[in-house]
Amino acid sequence: MLNLKKQNLIYFAAFLILLILTGFNTACEAETETENPPAIEFDPALPWLNVSRPLTLDDLKGKVVILDFWTYGCINCIHVLEDLKRLGHKYGNKIAIIGVHTPKFDNEKNIDTLRRIVVRYDVDHPVVNDVDSMLGRLYGMRAWPTQYVIDPEGGVLGKVVGEDNYDIFDSTIKKLLKKHAAVIDKTPLPIALEKDKLEKSLLAAPGKIAVSDQYVAISDSLHHRIILATHDGKIKKIIGGKASGFSNGSYARARFKSPQGLVFSDTGLYVADTGNHSIRFIDLTAEKVSTVAGNGKNEVHRGTQYAAKKIGLRSPWGLALKESQLYIAMAGIHQIWRLDLDKKTIGPYAGSGREGISDGSLKRSSFSQPSGLSLIGDLLYVADAEDSALRRIDIRKQQVETLAGTGLFDFGDRDGPLHQAELQHVLGVAAMDRNRIFIADTYNHKLKLADLKKRTITTVAGTGKPGSGDGVALNAAMNEPGGIAVLGESILIADTNNNRIMLYHLNSRRLSEWKLDK
Repeated sequence: MLNLKKQNLIYFAAFLILLILTGFNTACEAETETENPPAIEFDPALPWLNVSRPLTLDDLKGKVVILDFWTYGCINCIHVLEDLKRLGHKYGNKIAIIGVHTPKFDNEKNIDTLRRIVVRYDVDHPVVNDVDSMLGRLYGMRAWPTQYVIDPEGGVLGKVVGEDNYDIFDSTIKKLLKKHAAVIDKTPLPIALEKDKLEKSLLAAPGKIAVSDQYVAISDSLHHRIILATHDGKIKKIIGGKASGFSNGSYARARFKSPQGLVFSDTGLYVADTGNHSIRFIDLTAEKVSTVAGNGKNEVHRGTQYAAKKIGLRSPWGLALKESQLYIAMAGIHQIWRLDLDKKTIGPYAGSGREGISDGSLKRSSFSQPSGLSLIGDLLYVADAEDSALRRIDIRKQQVETLAGTGLFDFGDRDGPLHQAELQHVLGVAAMDRNRIFIADTYNHKLKLADLKKRTITTVAGTGKPGSGDGVALNAAMNEPGGIAVLGESILIADTNNNRIMLYHLNSRRLSEWKLDK
């Protein structure tokens, strides 16, 4: 959970629920007649998404309104979207959910990028981009995510901070609908979904890549499927379908939801089925999909070991495999977990669960939304997204260290010595050898190289601005590269917002599209 104080940003401990303004569920329980402060009008200059025209408070009269203050790189905010969708389906046009996007990172201010994010996360309610957080400051928003409730007559009832508040919202909405039954307006808002405006493409927001001796696997995240291709791009298998779901079986029957991390084993492919909070296994010989960890639910567990399929996980995002141990970047709980494939048990491996950036022993260390893993020997490299850091775990010594990055709100785009380099929301990492570690510097739209022998980080591809290009790598634009993998003497890059896979050639230092052939 991200915390904002005045104009300086700091983190709170995740998952703390605060009831402020006397607590709106408490006020509703008492059915008080206290006059609530009026809602604040939207600045007409702010850009909107998912609507045919900007909204005003007049459009929201007669509805129970939830203002969801969020920033799109925040995993806790992503979790809240699941609850909001459930509420929208349950109450329909009696309520209005408005996403107020208040960016943390500079890159998140871009409206075109936000448009793609709204599609990627299947957001179907109106979103206003509060670029400078002005609306957030007027409401007194101090943390991501925060939701304010406005009653059908335009009064601000209160707010909650954090996630896992579905039951509070459900109870409050029921009471407000009953209390204000005479003024409830079921008129639909002027919805015009962004997903209906985007061009169709073979790939949709590809997230991660994995390479074996025979195949390249791609998580075609927005299409909720896995693509298996040869090293020259010829598609061999498509596993899953374009509709999300959670089912096992044959390639055609199996369903995923926003899959991300991938890693090959000797017999198949493990998948971080992020939206289903589970780990799946694709048996490449039997051509069947099974679930090896997770029950499909988003859950928080603070113990040590669990039967792998008995509990829910929390947004697994990256994977790495060493013998029978599957390491999982558990973005939603800010930890690295480990699945013992022989014993079929799972539990936390590194990280206290407190969001932060601290080194030392496995238990005392802390991570911030780890989203990518790469293993070479006994060294597990971690793309730690929210603190814009490159981390490393020595599995033999059971120690965590930070190679680049200093804090949750220390980010930028600076090459140079490791201790001075700045990254911005890194999602991917790939170790080519013990000295060359490639980084998907996602919000800087770059591929960078950490040279551990020279102790430096340098840009090798990308201009630093979102775009779409190829050719000389430093002049070729990308748009939020999210996953990378080593293919021979080249690096495959999931150019997520451009719906394509790129190939960085180390020898020629050129960037070209790695085209898939049906």
